[in-house]
Amino acid sequence: MRFRLALISCLLAALLTGPGHADPVSAYLAARHAAASPLLTAAAFGDVVSHPGSYAGRTVDLAVTVSGLVSSGDERTALLSVGGQSVSVPLPVKFHGEEWITSGARVRVLLQVAPDDASLPSSVRLLAAAPEGDIVAAEKAEAARQATVAARLSPSPASRRHSKRYAVVRYADDPASIGHPAGALPARALAVYGPYRALVRRWNRRLSETDVDKITTSILYFSDRNDIDPRLVVATIIAESDFDIHSTSHAGAMGLAQIMPDEAQSLGVTNPYDPIQNIGAAVHILRGHLEKYGGAPAGAGIIPVNRILLTMAAYNAGPGAVHKYHGVPPYRETRRYVAKIAALYRQMCGTDVAQATAH
Repeated sequence: MRFRLALISCLLAALLTGPGHADPVSAYLAARHAAASPLLTAAAFGDVVSHPGSYAGRTVDLAVTVSGLVSSGDERTALLSVGGQSVSVPLPVKFHGEEWITSGARVRVLLQVAPDDASLPSSVRLLAAAPEGDIVAAEKAEAARQATVAARLSPSPASRRHSKRYAVVRYADDPASIGHPAGALPARALAVYGPYRALVRRWNRRLSETDVDKITTSILYFSDRNDIDPRLVVATIIAESDFDIHSTSHAGAMGLAQIMPDEAQSLGVTNPYDPIQNIGAAVHILRGHLEKYGGAPAGAGIIPVNRILLTMAAYNAGPGAVHKYHGVPPYRETRRYVAKIAALYRQMCGTDVAQATAH
């Protein structure tokens, strides 16, 4: 357990839910995915520079060469060159210390056209940037992963069954997901996909790569749909099964999040050992308990730990037991369980969790 808590500590910074904590490559890919309109390419860049007013609000995706850097007080400007065209772009503060942004470097950038902003010398602002070689490598790896996973994730007829209370969601039901399950994720979830996947992979090395993808995507996808902090879902699965897909308890609880047979039946879960259905059901149940016990902050924010205790006590012993004892039941198993969940969640949230303590 100590080793595994140390593992979480190592991944702590990367597991923060906001894309602002992502590495340059993840942040770049997330920003590209979040673009509201089709991206412009190098072919249109010359016209963008000449007529920025015609492209207001559009985003350009470019591989550029950093021709030079200019510093003036606390401000820095990069001169970027592509296809014989050059633009001067103010560097956001987050890029000031990046060693890969230097004269002669090849960099991939997302530039937003803003002709009405007088502070921009070339009418474009830098939205995201990353080393060109790293982006190319990430794109090749993603293409290979898509081809592999697409061949393995063929939806069965049962994957499209629904109940009135809960829809059994398969990623192939969503057009955005065709090719790879991560395609179902919004940009804010894609920005932290890598760190969450690394934690799942390291926690249970017996999992196949396909199952690691399914589990990671399910955690982020259903957490986003239900507006719940995915770190609580991770803590729940660790406490329930240590990411063992085939886990079955002496009481008959099944799968990663240990769904009981009556829960599976009422939620329309056809295969509780399927990671997608299992996690989807678990997040649905967690969200219901969080709402009941006042621990469901808007925007999937950090949950006050004292409210997690009631939520997880209900998940473990049932809401009837929580009602009967007006709090966490005096069952040894339940008290150990909620303490473990709280410790895992605190570990993943770090010092931020102290700011969310409810009174």
